Amino acid sequence: MLRSPTLFVSVAMVLFTLSRTPPSIAAGELEPGVRGVATRAPQMMAIDGNLEEFADAFATPVEYFHDDLNNRAAQFFYMWDDEAFYAGLRTLDEKQANLAPDDRLWQGDGVEWYFDTRRGDDFRDLEWGSGAVHCYWTAYTKEDIRGRFCLRPGYLDAIKKIGVEVAGRRTEYGAETEFKLPWANFPKFKPQAGEIIGVDAELCYSDGEMRVFRSFVYGSPLSVSQPASQARVQLVDKLERSHWRQCGPVMMPVRCDTPWGQKLKAHAQGWIALPPNHSDQVGKVGFRLTDLDGQKLGEFEATPETFQAEGNFARAMAHWPSDLAPPGGHHVTAIVYDKTGAELTRIAPRLVSVNMKRGY
Repeated sequence: MLRSPTLFVSVAMVLFTLSRTPPSIAAGELEPGVRGVATRAPQMMAIDGNLEEFADAFATPVEYFHDDLNNRAAQFFYMWDDEAFYAGLRTLDEKQANLAPDDRLWQGDGVEWYFDTRRGDDFRDLEWGSGAVHCYWTAYTKEDIRGRFCLRPGYLDAIKKIGVEVAGRRTEYGAETEFKLPWANFPKFKPQAGEIIGVDAELCYSDGEMRVFRSFVYGSPLSVSQPASQARVQLVDKLERSHWRQCGPVMMPVRCDTPWGQKLKAHAQGWIALPPNHSDQVGKVGFRLTDLDGQKLGEFEATPETFQAEGNFARAMAHWPSDLAPPGGHHVTAIVYDKTGAELTRIAPRLVSVNMKRGY
């Protein structure tokens, strides 16, 4: 069977676009395939562990559905300016420590950080290389608040560590950490609104000893072995309403399950995280159930709850009869509406591994 050369050219162009997307063609728009953004930082950023400067930053909640919320729920924040990329982390954590030596920070409370600034067709490639870095940062030196940073063993020459800063502080409910990664470590990259980089953020908990839990914002444990698992993240001036459609799945992750003990007749439930910085734009959330042919079975409005007020940790939950949508016989989509009732975004369950356990 002969194949059209035009088809091969089209496929090649699609693959190139997905591997390396150029700056946005229109101000404020997101390129296809972008899954998150980093918003512009305010002037005079101070790396002191206080996340007040991140009040308007793009944020991604993680582990809002864990049974032990007081030791697992967290929020990542992302910003940039002409000097550096900035990340913030707010955790609920009652057992804070990183007992690891300075060159093995992944063994305690902290972050594994995946970052790719390459501009060629090696952007988000199978292999690590110049312009990409896998590193670790933590607020702790043992039980003390004293920020540390290190590079992945075997890639100690990935960057020169120019001006890298980490600082943290304890809060009544957990801790806050700030991370500064200057662009000077990536001399071939020029930061500007519209540029796209590769990012994944992995939250690690040790419960006061060695690492016992890890959770990924964008990808899965595959991010450890290949940059291709990272998300395309676009540098923007601010989060626009139009960004929600593409970014909703990481701004408001969803989990569905059936509780093992219930006082009512067999119901399933859906949880959705509410974004810590922009929840005022959310009017309501409906969990829409469809059969395997796409026909609507019903839509159930979620009820919001705040489980930690000071850190702005909130989620919403809906439930529906199991007889309406039996396991394996339906799909679930969370539909997020703004205050006027207009649709903001749609979100499905993640269906990727967490905490090094396959399946979800």
